[in-house]
Amino acid sequence: MNASRRFIASLAVCVALLFALVGCASGAQVSENASSSSPEASSPSSSSANVPTAKLAIIHTNDTHGYDQASDTCLGMAAVAQLKADYETEGYDVLLVDAGDALQGNVLVDDSQGAVVPGFMNACGYDAMTLGNHEFDYGADVLQERIDACNFPVLCANITVGATGEPFTQANTMITLSDGTKVGIFGLDTPETMTKSAPKNTAGLTFAQGQDLYDCAQEQIDGLKSQGCDLVVCLGHLGEGNSSAPNRARDVIANTQGLDLFIDGHDHHVENAVVKDQAGSGVLAVETGSYLANIGVVTYENGVLTETLKSAGGYEGANPDVAAQVDAIAADVESRLSERVGYSPFTLNGSVFPGVRDRETTLGDFATDAFRWEAKQALGNEPDAALLNAGAFRSSIEAGDITVRDLHNALPYSNHLCTIEVTGAQLLEALESATQQSPESTGAFPQVSGITFTLDVSVPYEKGEQYPYSTFYKPANPGARVTITDVNGKGFDKNATYLLATTDFVATGGDTYYAFTDAFSKSMETTGYTCFQTLQYYLSDACEGTVPEQYAEPAGRVTVIGRPE
Repeated sequence: MNASRRFIASLAVCVALLFALVGCASGAQVSENASSSSPEASSPSSSSANVPTAKLAIIHTNDTHGYDQASDTCLGMAAVAQLKADYETEGYDVLLVDAGDALQGNVLVDDSQGAVVPGFMNACGYDAMTLGNHEFDYGADVLQERIDACNFPVLCANITVGATGEPFTQANTMITLSDGTKVGIFGLDTPETMTKSAPKNTAGLTFAQGQDLYDCAQEQIDGLKSQGCDLVVCLGHLGEGNSSAPNRARDVIANTQGLDLFIDGHDHHVENAVVKDQAGSGVLAVETGSYLANIGVVTYENGVLTETLKSAGGYEGANPDVAAQVDAIAADVESRLSERVGYSPFTLNGSVFPGVRDRETTLGDFATDAFRWEAKQALGNEPDAALLNAGAFRSSIEAGDITVRDLHNALPYSNHLCTIEVTGAQLLEALESATQQSPESTGAFPQVSGITFTLDVSVPYEKGEQYPYSTFYKPANPGARVTITDVNGKGFDKNATYLLATTDFVATGGDTYYAFTDAFSKSMETTGYTCFQTLQYYLSDACEGTVPEQYAEPAGRVTVIGRPE
């Protein structure tokens, strides 16, 4: 019997008897855990079974994004494996699960298009994961290869293949414990995947959203309970941000009943709360943040589900075999990406918030200028402007020597530089749509070159019709919040045509940029260069290896007014 079977067998003894102490949702309590760095929320399970005699631990991760090697701020996969072993040694029965976005985001895994990740997770002994939006970043065919390489089920109930109506991947899994007790787990992925990954990567797939998403979740809950599951868990990648409504974890909980535990991801927040379901029962909703800064542990004892966090700097365990496996891959990647390619006398700001997602930044200026320059080198014509969505940026470039790794970490996605011809009206609609969530942090926020505009966030965004294949709505009145004053030094004309350099992600309608899809189909030319390659060539050739002083401060291309103090 292998290790995973042994823990499942012992888990049975724990869970079978744990459910009889089940209480009503109104009995849920929130308390401080003296040994934890965060508040602890707990909820009686809504299920009922025999009186429990053993202990269950559900260890969960989310949005690891390839941060699988230990550091001062990251626990790493070796810690995940050791934590599982620790709880088993202490007499717990353990399930290990992940709530999505594991394949992409750090050069450690991006270098292989996520191919190394299933090996890391297999070594840790994961029992299940769900899909995140970034699992699709290398395309659906590559994703299927990664799913096939996993020794555990990859679950998602709300994605179907449009042509057949069949699920894209396995919807749920049911674990039968040694005493016959059953635990049901199903997966949900955010409908925002249609635009948070390049639209081409999800072409032909249908994502249930809104009421269809709730119906899908309820069908999973009912189906698992009808098969005798005593505990039902949702592995979701939905998030809690207001911009994700009505497809958030709490929206699903509020519109379903019978769920016991919702393990979430997507918005990179730490979540630990009891949320009322449609019947008024309490459902524990948890999330660990991101980048393996924390590992979550939900324990089930005396009929109560309780969440605690193990945090970087506070947990020292590391499985040596898993550490060696990760370190070997990291060393190979480092040998190829540690090459020095330039120097900056100051930091280029690519921080998330406050930063590229709510205002103009120096890295935004540098990158979009690089886009205009490289597009001219590759295609001959100099673009009037360049635009890059804030979600493309993932880190700053610190002052000092710059390596290939630094550029890759700043713009890690494998999207390609291209040009499209857009009308002034399309450009205005795109900027209005991209800033609809401002002043809140938004991955659509435009970093620009050759464009000067003012955004008045005190004016409410008025929704028009919903964009096709999207969760976003076009602006009912483009220009209500955004005023473009200049494009390429020639003023702004809604009837003019402008050559715009951007990524194929933006040009194909990624995020909020559906306004560009017509221009893409009619006029797109690609350079073949990725984002970080574009940065590298601009730095080495145009800037002769040193970031110019003009990027020490933002250039004043974007002005945000009406921002709350």
